[in-house]
Amino acid sequence: MKNLALIVTLVFLITGCGVVGSNYKDAKDRQIKNDPCYYERIKGAKAEERCNARVAGGTDGKEGGGLFDSMLDELRGEIGNGTSQNVAVNKWLWNGSIETVQDFPLKIADAFGGVIETDWINNKDIPNQRCAIKILIQSKELISNGVSANMICQSFDGENWTLNNEDLSDANRDIENSILSLARKSFLTFAG
Repeated sequence: MKNLALIVTLVFLITGCGVVGSNYKDAKDRQIKNDPCYYERIKGAKAEERCNARVAGGTDGKEGGGLFDSMLDELRGEIGNGTSQNVAVNKWLWNGSIETVQDFPLKIADAFGGVIETDWINNKDIPNQRCAIKILIQSKELISNGVSANMICQSFDGENWTLNNEDLSDANRDIENSILSLARKSFLTFAG
């Protein structure tokens, strides 16, 4: 008898959960119908702006422009003259940096923050040493001091990796010069 009561209780709980789930979906659908940008507003201003554009004009090119046109306008603003309000780094310096470290595994590549960091680079001829390159793009303009490179190296003593105290300023300057050279070359090719 106890088993039967337990089974009946479980059946009611399981079927009740299905109803709660469908009620939640119905409530969410009503919320979207009443305020189509409610959930986008929670995600942030950009998501809300895109939603409002989508709701206002659709994507058929009529008044309001719609989501697709607002995204195109945003991209046009970024491509414009190599700078943007959304991207804090110069695209030529960014491309030159990526091209300079393209042969190494990347750990971080953040175009909005202007940070590139390689994973540890091991030389098979020197197995107890490893190096990493960190690049920071600091400018929206194509200027010589708009990028800085920092190479760090470590040695393995049999148990731990320890930081080398070598002066790597020449290597850092070579990396920066490579980035600037590639950025200038790309810019001149683009400018025609």
